Amino acid sequence: MTARVSSWVRFPTAPWPRRQAFLPVAASAIAAALAAGPAHACPIELSVYGDPAGNVSVEFRPAAGAAVTNAFRLLLGDDTLLDGHVMWTQDVERPNGTISYQCPDGDVTGPEYEACTAWQGVVYTIDAAGEVGLLPGEGEPAPPHLLFPDLAYALHAFPGIAGRAMPSSWEVFSLSGCQE
Repeated sequence: MTARVSSWVRFPTAPWPRRQAFLPVAASAIAAALAAGPAHACPIELSVYGDPAGNVSVEFRPAAGAAVTNAFRLLLGDDTLLDGHVMWTQDVERPNGTISYQCPDGDVTGPEYEACTAWQGVVYTIDAAGEVGLLPGEGEPAPPHLLFPDLAYALHAFPGIAGRAMPSSWEVFSLSGCQE
């Protein structure tokens, strides 16, 4: 004879009275394990973040090249796709992010690169306790939140996408998934 805790978990029953004490403990242990989430954290290079309204996503991918420590794309709600990358600065170590829109392929001059750069700044993280940190490199666990200071303002002012309906509140993005 078996007792059913749910449709997929079965515990053997026993004729002794301890059976009643075992089932609630086992069921609560299973519930705690499921609530804890996956056994491993999502690495930053596979993480996906979203803004509070669900209109914008930041999707990380493995970086190509030694100087670039992180690569991502920013997808606006109207299917506008912007490319992003992070390179750590040398003097005062900071993860300096750049978001660009429709940059030409191949060798790009300084003025050409400036014309297609929509945002530049330090990418910060915010942990569950509200502590602010710096974006980790590939292979590190993805933080719960990212902060792109002044991103909304920069994109509203950028000629390549100015005038499009964009929410003004997204500069903080929350981890919403993992591309594993």
